[in-house]
Amino acid sequence: MRTDPLPRLVLIGLTIMAVVGCTTATPAKQPGASAGAEDPNRTPAESGTTARLPDAMLLVGRRGESDLHLLYATNGSVVMDLPAGSPRTVSKWDRVVTATTDGAATIVDDVAMDQEDRGPQVRIDGHWRLPTVGLDPIPAGRSIDGSTIVLVAGAYDPSARASRFAVVEHHLTGAVTTAGDAPLRLLRIITLDGAFEYDTLSPDGRILYVVQHLDARAGGHYQVRAVDVSTGVMRDAIIVDKTRPGETMAGSPVAQVRRPDGLVLTIYRGPEHPFIHALNSSEAWAVCIDLPAGGVENAAASLDWGLASSVDGSSVFAANASLGLAVDVDPAGLAIRRSASIETTAAAPIVLAKFGHGDVGPVGRRVVASPDGKLLFAGGENGVTVIRTADLSVVRRDLAGSSIEALGITPNGAALFFLIRGSGEIVAVDARTGQRLGTVPGHGFDRLLAVAPR
Repeated sequence: MRTDPLPRLVLIGLTIMAVVGCTTATPAKQPGASAGAEDPNRTPAESGTTARLPDAMLLVGRRGESDLHLLYATNGSVVMDLPAGSPRTVSKWDRVVTATTDGAATIVDDVAMDQEDRGPQVRIDGHWRLPTVGLDPIPAGRSIDGSTIVLVAGAYDPSARASRFAVVEHHLTGAVTTAGDAPLRLLRIITLDGAFEYDTLSPDGRILYVVQHLDARAGGHYQVRAVDVSTGVMRDAIIVDKTRPGETMAGSPVAQVRRPDGLVLTIYRGPEHPFIHALNSSEAWAVCIDLPAGGVENAAASLDWGLASSVDGSSVFAANASLGLAVDVDPAGLAIRRSASIETTAAAPIVLAKFGHGDVGPVGRRVVASPDGKLLFAGGENGVTVIRTADLSVVRRDLAGSSIEALGITPNGAALFFLIRGSGEIVAVDARTGQRLGTVPGHGFDRLLAVAPR
């Protein structure tokens, strides 16, 4: 880890580490042209090209690289390299979990970011991985209270006759609770007959929710089932829409937002229209919220939905810049408050990967909210649509002609960073005016995961 005379840099670096999950980090490279020159893929700043760039640090990924990189936006030099992992909660990234293959086994590590020593770990026979949901590349699989971790055996196979889940128990105090118990230990392996995918966990980790696929067709029929973690037994009852219990569900998940109160909202691309599957993971019931129809025949645009929670938690916004739609969902009433046309930009596959903790600004793969909650920024094939949350009206459009892969905003809401699809460039824009500020040195970026002040 970097030893830097600037305490703030160390603090921010640790915060970013908490976001992505880090067991070890390579020594940091000093900023400036000399740091960028160490690696031909890390281009130092060119004279006069980054004078107006915001003084921030970005967490990014590059094509063909599994590790992530924390770098300076102004000169592109790398501060540290980090592996990806699963955070403990949606709002506090103080602990993360990683799963690493080690020969014929998998090592699961739990790391506390406020401790120097390596955290507890457990070795599990076989190859396991942390699950993902929909198109989100950030691993899931951990309960909000941090007590339960779920791993899956390999990639989802629609023709599988059985599906396996490894449940790891974590005693957060690090103390031995009963004879033989360790801070991190394998609780059990759950085997379910049929093709199942991970969906979510209840906040306390008592219930594992899985999606049971009823046919092998992509976007086909499915049903949500609940498994009691203490016994590993799947409940007989099927989780159905309690307002329409006889309706069969079908579709493919795109993105998911998990709230601290146990409400889990997953946006699906349905065969006729998109919808949100709202699951009360504490009480094991669900409601489906239909979103405006349109664009189903356009495969790329129909995947271009993103989800973002409002700052105060009173709303969840669903937006699709490619289809020109924005929706305000009431998480208490589980209904649409209002919807609006924001005009279309074009089609491009998306997924929301929302971040936020301390000095880290929110980031999305296609939709992100400003820190003050007043604006939504929705990216598409033809730039970014800026939407006012108060009435879902369009404020302006930025970077017309550019296809947006991901976007993030600084914690103070002053600057936006856009990852341009195809070119792999990251462009900075003034969030208040849309004025272009410059391009981050470097190339080949394919992920923008966090933005923090330097």
